[in-house]
Amino acid sequence: MENNAKFNISSHIKNKLRRLRKDKLYDYSVFEPIPQDKKAAFRKAISRLAKEGVIVKVGNGKFYKKGQRGSISKEIVHIKPRRKEWLKRGYVPVENLKYRISSNLFWSNPKGKVPVENIIASIIKKGALDDLDFIRFSFGDNKVKEVFLKHFDIHSKPMVRDILGV
Repeated sequence: MENNAKFNISSHIKNKLRRLRKDKLYDYSVFEPIPQDKKAAFRKAISRLAKEGVIVKVGNGKFYKKGQRGSISKEIVHIKPRRKEWLKRGYVPVENLKYRISSNLFWSNPKGKVPVENIIASIIKKGALDDLDFIRFSFGDNKVKEVFLKHFDIHSKPMVRDILGV
């Protein structure tokens, strides 16, 4: 980008977005290179696109393009994490999970620690809705959506997709 004066950040972002697949998790690095003097304009353009519903921001620096779905007119409730210490550490001691999850998914690791991403992926794979509520309230919707988009085809689990509002 040798001529930053004529660089239009909004058109740059829209051109990149056109080429991205829907319902796939991306981070902001797909828009690189952004000139240093255009970083504020970049943040504004991303916020504007999220407000318009072109993209959905998930977590810090991550987003996805929402595909076509049937119209669900209900308002989606956004849940914030209540177990921030588990998110900061990146793992949960198994003894804390033993009585909170409906079945013992981590029986082979009775005294160890399970990474947060593994817990979320295991519960989504199992498909228990009460355990889905546990992970949403413990880790927050953004982390659960991030893991769901990263590890699963969202069309194979439509009930989880609708609950999360993905």
